[in-house]
Amino acid sequence: MTSEVVVMNNLAVALAADSAATVSDGRENKVYNSANKLFMLSKHHPVGVMVYNNSALLGIPWETILKMFREELGPSEFETLEEYGSELIRFLDKNTHLFPETAQQKFYLNLVETVYQGIYDAITKEFEQRLMQLSPGQDVKESEITEIAKKIILDRLAGWQSKNDAECFANSDIGAKLAGRLSGEIQSSILKVFGKVSPDAEATTALRDLAILVVSKDEIPIESHSGLVVAGFGRRDYFPVMQMFELGEVFQDRLKFRNPKIERISRDNQSVVKPFAHSEMVDTFLRGVNSVFELRMIEEFVNLVVRLPNEVIDAITDLDEARKTFWKERILPQTAEPIRSFVKELESHRIDKHRGPILQAIINLPIDELANVAQSLVNLNSFQKRMSLGPETVGGPVDVAVISKGDGFVWIERKHYFRRELNDHFFRNYVRRKGGIETKKGEDNGQ
Repeated sequence: MTSEVVVMNNLAVALAADSAATVSDGRENKVYNSANKLFMLSKHHPVGVMVYNNSALLGIPWETILKMFREELGPSEFETLEEYGSELIRFLDKNTHLFPETAQQKFYLNLVETVYQGIYDAITKEFEQRLMQLSPGQDVKESEITEIAKKIILDRLAGWQSKNDAECFANSDIGAKLAGRLSGEIQSSILKVFGKVSPDAEATTALRDLAILVVSKDEIPIESHSGLVVAGFGRRDYFPVMQMFELGEVFQDRLKFRNPKIERISRDNQSVVKPFAHSEMVDTFLRGVNSVFELRMIEEFVNLVVRLPNEVIDAITDLDEARKTFWKERILPQTAEPIRSFVKELESHRIDKHRGPILQAIINLPIDELANVAQSLVNLNSFQKRMSLGPETVGGPVDVAVISKGDGFVWIERKHYFRRELNDHFFRNYVRRKGGIETKKGEDNGQ
């Protein structure tokens, strides 16, 4: 799990990221508190990037990928922030040096098998529930198991078919070509995962169709999902801009990604606070109330408004059942307006009395306070995890950087995995000659 926060006003953008990384073997989880998630995207220009969810793409750490891109980018500058993100996507797309065909096929087959395993787990759960409903001595017939499996497989296929097509693969049949090329391996995965439930021909065909849809549909399974946040300034940007990417894997030399979302500071939108990955406490801070509790409160209010008139009508002994039904049907539509009014008033109160003042205060923050806000919000998520009974999947040192138009990318807080006084050679390596004048390209620990 990860906690990352971006805070922007018209002066700068602050980025903060925790250091926790969870490693799992499918049964046990271990948390390390030394992961790097915040990087310079350019050594020469005011652009940074944060990574969340997966720490690697097809087995290559994002840290390595981003530094290779940074080296290739060199001093190149773009007019707008969005062009940096687009250039990064171009670097990843059709990059057979980083992502050879063997690696692409391996991770594709792993993804398909993971999807299949999720379906099999649902079948097993349904099977166990059927067993609990049987009398002692009874058992579920093999034909029933096959029907259970078929229904769940076809339902899952229908769910995938209802999703939008991936725009990045528009007018192409990448999924079908890849599944066709690896049809033998896919069949082996079906036998490996579903051998015990003996899917019939229709169910097997559905599973093969799913192997196509995991590529061609816009959905990105969590197992292959990487998030990138690119923030800063292009040459012509005078207010900060943030670009948010959701990436999948690489199929047939093509990167799967969703069209990026963009947040920008403007005269009409003068401050932004945006959490990524684990965001429960940040959302609570901004909303003034936990979203789960708020939803439950609204549900209770709706139940009360709907139920109370019915109870009053039922309590009138002079009415027969027909008249009671008549009045219930007449009054029920009248309850919709109080519900809408309540929800609208709740949202208005939150904006005017809570979220609004916070965003208004951020508008006028100097750069150092902007960084402090971002760091404090990540620490808030970390503290909440520490106080819970589950694993501390948010924690460790918080890396913080601010990016402004004039000063560029500046580290505020930053962890080092080595002792600086023992590694003078490392920092000397970052001294570069530029036009006959020695200038430091940047002091960093690989970030």
